[in-house]
Amino acid sequence: MKGVIKEDHEPRDLLLQIMIDNNWSDMYLTVWSVPAIKISWDIIRVDEWVDAFTAQDTKNFADSLITEDQLIILERDKNLDFSFSFADRRFRCNVSYQMWCHMIVLRLLVLDVPNIDDLWLTDSYKQVTKLWQWLVLVTGPTWSGKTTTLASMIDYINRNQNKHIITIEDPIEYVHKHKESIIEQKEVWRDVLDYEMALMWVMRQNPQVIFFWEMRSRKEIEMALTLAETGHLVFSTLHTRSAYQTVSRIIDSFDWEDKKQVRMQLSDALVAVFSQRLLKSSDGSWVNLAKEILMKNSAIANLIRENELHQIPSVLQMWSREWMCLLEDDIVEYINTWVITEEEWYKYANNPKFVRESLNS
Repeated sequence: MKGVIKEDHEPRDLLLQIMIDNNWSDMYLTVWSVPAIKISWDIIRVDEWVDAFTAQDTKNFADSLITEDQLIILERDKNLDFSFSFADRRFRCNVSYQMWCHMIVLRLLVLDVPNIDDLWLTDSYKQVTKLWQWLVLVTGPTWSGKTTTLASMIDYINRNQNKHIITIEDPIEYVHKHKESIIEQKEVWRDVLDYEMALMWVMRQNPQVIFFWEMRSRKEIEMALTLAETGHLVFSTLHTRSAYQTVSRIIDSFDWEDKKQVRMQLSDALVAVFSQRLLKSSDGSWVNLAKEILMKNSAIANLIRENELHQIPSVLQMWSREWMCLLEDDIVEYINTWVITEEEWYKYANNPKFVRESLNS
């Protein structure tokens, strides 16, 4: 875990403490603007007691958080993700540049690792944690609950099985304690140089369960498939909006001459895709999880092998009794129970026509 951030910085400490006191999830600091927070999806400026930040203010704020080693990374990459502790709470921070000035985004992390049941996830999320190998993907856009879902699944293994779990994260958000399992969390740049190096050596560390954040490159996809084929239960993420797009994105990461081999590997190794959205409730006071679930069976495996990916949504609908579902199934249920508005569902549905036809049937 990161150490406590540098002391004696009253403006910074005040803002961090106010985030904790009000349980604000996100705060944005940028030049020529007062701090802003995110409530549900709305950005609200905190302008009653704070002046607009200058370029020097944002620089001072960033400098008070980062170490000398992190400063080298920031100046080289023009972007830095890290986590830190303050007042017994943990934050995730991103520092970047815009118009040659620092921009800072803070996220207050949840104190306790969430429970699968508390998140109202279905039994299929539990079932895949009991497998001894294969590849499980949780997908969706930024701020769709991927990190929370995966943390709850890793915690379910940790609480119920005797495993050796290794996570590779950038940065670490949820801190897990050893329970029935032994769990080791590696943070990129602090504990390992990068994802590829960590994945290269992870097999030597003899884990049964491996989680790494986002398959960003062809090499990382190759290594995830190899790990899943060699007796590991592998969890990862992609920024894709559906099960169909997830499978397509993986295959399209490879050259034409390699695609057939990848389809064969994927049809064998991939066991589940959970694609998520967080939808704002009608009154704006809450968010609701809408999910699309793919659980591999012979039909799904055959579609992947034969490159008939466009038929995946039809199979999800047909095999709903095997814990599969389309994202639109949850959306229709939320509309029928007046939980979300039409404007909200239209923004996130992969197939608006399907929703309309379901509502009119």
